Amino acid sequence: MVQHFLRPASPAEAVALRKDTGGPYLAGGTDLNWMGPPSAATLVSLAALPLAFLRSDGPVAEIGPTVTLQELADHEGLSTVGLEVLRLAARQVGNRSIRNLATVGGSVAANKPTSDLIPPLIVLDGTVRLVTDGGEQEMTVEQYVAAPPAEALIVELRVPRPDSALRVALQRFARSANDLAVVNAALAVRLVAGQLAEPRLALGGVAPKVVRVPEAEAVLAGAEVGKDLAGLLDRFAEAVAANIAPVADQRGSASFRADLAVQLARRTLAACVTDKGG
Repeated sequence: MVQHFLRPASPAEAVALRKDTGGPYLAGGTDLNWMGPPSAATLVSLAALPLAFLRSDGPVAEIGPTVTLQELADHEGLSTVGLEVLRLAARQVGNRSIRNLATVGGSVAANKPTSDLIPPLIVLDGTVRLVTDGGEQEMTVEQYVAAPPAEALIVELRVPRPDSALRVALQRFARSANDLAVVNAALAVRLVAGQLAEPRLALGGVAPKVVRVPEAEAVLAGAEVGKDLAGLLDRFAEAVAANIAPVADQRGSASFRADLAVQLARRTLAACVTDKGG
């Protein structure tokens, strides 16, 4: 039962309050409340902090952590090649009632293994700017997911605007439109003169956290799209299958998740090389 509701006036104060009380940050509250009233005795509200900005007109998209997923999904400034997948990922979360409350920062900080937003943020080389008790720092979303600093507060997400050579695709499988994903996949790869470069594949639902699969990425690096595309798809799928080890839960068996991951990854590659990605 909540006994103390704290409203810090700055990110630094929020971090200090969380460290002192152990109370979680509260933005949209969709994770804190999804199984009923919060069990925490103290909540650190972010409502008074100016963190709901969304700027997309420069070389880097700057997204405030308290921007809601619906606001992200509706933001037409992200309707460009590459960044459009962020809007798509946001639209895939739950329903509008959930998206009107759930925030971008909360979705990343929750660090769920089947997060819809984390895979595209990773493959787009997104970064998070944090406030910690030691000051400010910036790290990639991939680094944050692997080892989030204790008590850190996300104060900004930054995503570089891709150039025209980048192809990005997103795939997802869920039991219903409102459910969490069973498995999801995001792939970004540069296509230059018919050759693939700088591939980045992120999979959700195949490990305790969203992960990249460097062995599968290596299959794509330097590959020529016009030569034996079917064989490339097969080799890519085989590399994914050989380097993941999902576990079973109520949404699917380990073998089901593994099969899904292979097929979804394969579809992302097909979408990228046929120019049907985001």
